[in-house]
Amino acid sequence: MRLSMRFVPVVILFLSGSIGLAQHTPLSTGFVIGGSNYLGEIGGKFEPRASLLDANIITTSPTIGGFLRYAANDRVRISGEVNYVHIRQADHNADDPARQARNLNFRNRMVEFGFRTDFMVFRIADRSTNRNFSVPGKLFIRGFVFTGAYGVLHNPQAQITYDPDNEWENRWYDLRPLRTEGQVEEYASLIAAIPLGFGIEFGLGYGWVLGFEGSWRSTFTDYLDDISGMYANPDFLSPLAEAISSQSNEAVIATINNPASGNVQNHQYHEGGTYRGNPDTNDSYGTLQITVARIIDTRSSFERALDHISSRR
Repeated sequence: MRLSMRFVPVVILFLSGSIGLAQHTPLSTGFVIGGSNYLGEIGGKFEPRASLLDANIITTSPTIGGFLRYAANDRVRISGEVNYVHIRQADHNADDPARQARNLNFRNRMVEFGFRTDFMVFRIADRSTNRNFSVPGKLFIRGFVFTGAYGVLHNPQAQITYDPDNEWENRWYDLRPLRTEGQVEEYASLIAAIPLGFGIEFGLGYGWVLGFEGSWRSTFTDYLDDISGMYANPDFLSPLAEAISSQSNEAVIATINNPASGNVQNHQYHEGGTYRGNPDTNDSYGTLQITVARIIDTRSSFERALDHISSRR
């Protein structure tokens, strides 16, 4: 009997060490907040728009969301996410005089949802507290890259900025039903996007994790900004669609005072066809955000007891 009792502490310590190393409390949940920007036909610094350097900081808009993450192991984790992302831009922010003269604008308040997979690149931590849950003050730092697949609900809107006769209300109009480029059918309100990004996280103890992420979304649409092809024949547009799709005017061109801006006729429909956008490239957008996560304690009471014994060794 005495011999068997001597083995009890040994068994408990063995089990606690095994569970403490193998069971990682894999679930966490949290929220993100940050800013978003876009690349497309409107605004921009260069022509054609070719890189992230063309993003315009002054039009950075808010993004917020939430997530649930599952760590499959120390190297890979999977997240389910729902995010609100706001993007906007206007031609008066462009450096290109011709775009300034075109005088178009948009905003798009989107909801994206889907999954992504994170791949850990490095991790600095105290291995004796791999859960980083029950022992506060033990910190970790880890870096990762990620990709995934999102569905995105989007609804581009625009304003009529030049209205000397007060014909139109000073409001935002939904663009998709207007078919501003003479589309036979409305373009899709649900699109797909592929995120690609990187991040770094800091374990703060007590199960809290603070992170910073940057990512870019490649999309499968050229209509985040409602612009892709040519100016449509106004004879086949509603008065609102005509007014909102072609907003160049003499007052704007005079203000630009640059021959490269062209004239009003350069930014209107002609029988030979006048390009309003660039149909060869799809729109894209990205985010920079802060993440706050809370590790979900999935341990049973028995596991908590063993972890407590293990932490006191």
